[in-house]
Amino acid sequence: MKKSRLDRLFKPEAIAIVGASASPEKAGYMALKLLDTYQGRIYPVNPNEKTILGHKVYTSLKAIGEAVDLVILAIPATACPALLREAASINAGAALIMGGGFAESGEDGRLIQEEIKNICKTTGIRLLGPNTGGFADPINKLVASFSVSFAKIPPGSIAIISQSGGISLILACMLENDGFGISLTAGLGNCVDIDGADMIDYLADDDATKVIMLYMEGLSDGRRLYEAVRRATLKKPLVALTIGRSDIGEFAKSHTGNLVGSYALKAAALKQAGAVVVETSNDLVDAACAFSLIRLRPAANPGIGMLVGQAGAGLLMFDQLKEAGVNIPALSKSSVAKIARYLPPMHFISNPVDVGRRTQEEFANILRVMVEDKSLSAILAYGLYEPTALDPIKLFRELDFKLSKPVIYGTAGESTDMRSTCAQLAAMNVAPFKSPERSARAMQALVEDAKNQYRIGRYGKQKSKSVTIGKLPPGALDEAQGKRILKKIKIPVPRSIICHNRSEAKKAYAKLRKPVTVKILSAAILHKTEVGGVHLNIRDRKQFKAALKSIDKIPCPGQRAYLVEEMAGPGLDLIVGGLRDAVFGPTVLLGMGGTMAEALKDVSMRLAPLQPADAEEMIAELKASVLFDGWRGSPAINRQAVIDALLAVSDLLISNDQIQELDINPLRANNKGVLALDALIVKSEK
Repeated sequence: MKKSRLDRLFKPEAIAIVGASASPEKAGYMALKLLDTYQGRIYPVNPNEKTILGHKVYTSLKAIGEAVDLVILAIPATACPALLREAASINAGAALIMGGGFAESGEDGRLIQEEIKNICKTTGIRLLGPNTGGFADPINKLVASFSVSFAKIPPGSIAIISQSGGISLILACMLENDGFGISLTAGLGNCVDIDGADMIDYLADDDATKVIMLYMEGLSDGRRLYEAVRRATLKKPLVALTIGRSDIGEFAKSHTGNLVGSYALKAAALKQAGAVVVETSNDLVDAACAFSLIRLRPAANPGIGMLVGQAGAGLLMFDQLKEAGVNIPALSKSSVAKIARYLPPMHFISNPVDVGRRTQEEFANILRVMVEDKSLSAILAYGLYEPTALDPIKLFRELDFKLSKPVIYGTAGESTDMRSTCAQLAAMNVAPFKSPERSARAMQALVEDAKNQYRIGRYGKQKSKSVTIGKLPPGALDEAQGKRILKKIKIPVPRSIICHNRSEAKKAYAKLRKPVTVKILSAAILHKTEVGGVHLNIRDRKQFKAALKSIDKIPCPGQRAYLVEEMAGPGLDLIVGGLRDAVFGPTVLLGMGGTMAEALKDVSMRLAPLQPADAEEMIAELKASVLFDGWRGSPAINRQAVIDALLAVSDLLISNDQIQELDINPLRANNKGVLALDALIVKSEK
């Protein structure tokens, strides 16, 4: 069977190192030194040396005269294009460029990087980097890097994909400190050829990998990454960490040559694809450790049972999980009755169950009851390490019933006790954590993944309805033209009349239900409120005449008209937007609308096409989602009408690439439905 190009990179039978050095301070020396444990053939290349570290040295790649799978380039950036061409000419499958000096360093480096990109494209050689720290495969004892710490990382089932080589090493070390190993870790660097999507697809089919960790800064093809994550999470969990919540774009660009982009959109896309998105490296590690042992079955809202030996720890975890929206249901009456046999009357036994300092037998009996409760999908237990009262190793080793539900066990004790205890718990597929907060965050990750699996499994492959609107008119679109498109996709708009002069406006006023709104109608004015072009609650002819007079004073290039329409009833003002994003493609936004939309920034985003569950999640993610259920006597909002509007915008974007941007602000929502009070549509430049 012919090896794939990525197998020739990560599972090579022969490696050449261009720039191999006899000087210990150079990367070419350390890269060769770290191959001591590698079982394949090694070919150092340096025209000025005869032997290095006991290896025969070759003057060039062509001088090797044998097939090479992987070529490591530990040379200056300016020399890389020529050597990469030479690697391709000897039919090498892949290359790795360790050094920097490419797009992250300025214009000269960018030109070199573009040349390298073209070489990969025309020859088919696969490239990791440039500007990467390399990769490590502890299972096969292969370290293709200059970082000596990689040689000390134990094998395991967690894979790390990182745009930053430094972060890939940091995460590997953090896992090792917690007693977990890795199947593969790779720093992507500037992603000239091999990118995150390639790596995710590769690791999704890797039997040695149970969970994928992803650290991402910026990217050029977000839709491709999204599709890869969606494919992978059908097979195994993926935990992701990204950056960009604050303005760090210039620093990030100097690091990997990639612009960071919208954090909210990256996080939303990853979550929609099925990834568990976390906020810190600690969360990333904790989630991955849990997933390497446990994955919950798909569920719409998994129920979690909590069994704690210390009430304080229980309160910390309970508070954290409830804030995250994790379902902690009350135990069945039968379960409560059974647990009450083992506890004094004053203990809290509904869920969480507070057992206090009980004997190991009592703890085991209560755990047995909770495992058998049908409302629970998993158990989060916490108990201090106290061998005279509760030894977790004996607890789980000596249970006289099958542990049929996943368990996370949080504990604390002296470091010498903890390392051995956690290692033994992990060996029994009980996920161990050393603090209440870390235990709770790990459980939260398991729950998020189960919900993602359920959502994706419920709707299967994403679909959209074809929407035909015809060719858009030349030039910019005004509000009336935008609303005609909304009517075609069945988003209601107020009854209105376009008036080209005052005479037509007076007739329109007589026909429409009062009160009315009067607006300036011009494709040249996008933000009408800011120029005084919107007049609300017009109830008599005097007010109407004053509104027309005010609009006439507004400077306006080109044609103008009046848009007279009936006022909408009260409700909640939302913004529904659509954008053809340069990185992720068609994207839909929901947020709190009106004139304060930009100030509040209470928004949720998803990639199109949307499924109903995506739209439901968007509403739930808003900080103001509580207003949908009615607020202080107000009627509840018709959620289905909002969902239908989001799906309609999604279908419109997917079906019509002539639309670059769409903005409905506000979309007035109440108990009866929705009404688009304004519409802005911007055409693509294509």
